[in-house]
Amino acid sequence: MRSPLSCLLILLLVAPASAQGARQWIFDDNPEAPALSYGTPESDDLLIAFTCEPDQKRMTVVEAVGTKKLNPGIAAAFRLSAGAATLDLKGDAVASEADGTVNIEVVGAPNPRLFALLKAGPSLVIEVAGEKETVPLAGAAPHVPLFEKLCFGRR
Repeated sequence: MRSPLSCLLILLLVAPASAQGARQWIFDDNPEAPALSYGTPESDDLLIAFTCEPDQKRMTVVEAVGTKKLNPGIAAAFRLSAGAATLDLKGDAVASEADGTVNIEVVGAPNPRLFALLKAGPSLVIEVAGEKETVPLAGAAPHVPLFEKLCFGRR
């Protein structure tokens, strides 16, 4: 069963990418549902999103590189890397109704390795089904420590 936050994220990620030059890190410090995402503000354009539900000790990661090489409804994996650090994540392939691509949603406990990765280098590389996107981490750096505290329920 998906949480309302997770469903909202999926809806936000189903739109096709637009105005790629305007993408930036967006941080919502709501203690009940903190979120850190990379996309275009005030739009449905998101490339990757991290959300937490601290009370449930749950974190959701949605990569929205969007590929047509995966089938929705199956288990799928993607890799995040920054500097020398890498993290392989497995989740569910979810269809994007807007453009026919497939995104991957990972739900689990907050992962300390993910936060370390977000601090590990100048850029985040997202690799899924042979496709690769590189995201600058400079805009995320000021938000990662507070996001980490909120995700682990430490206010």
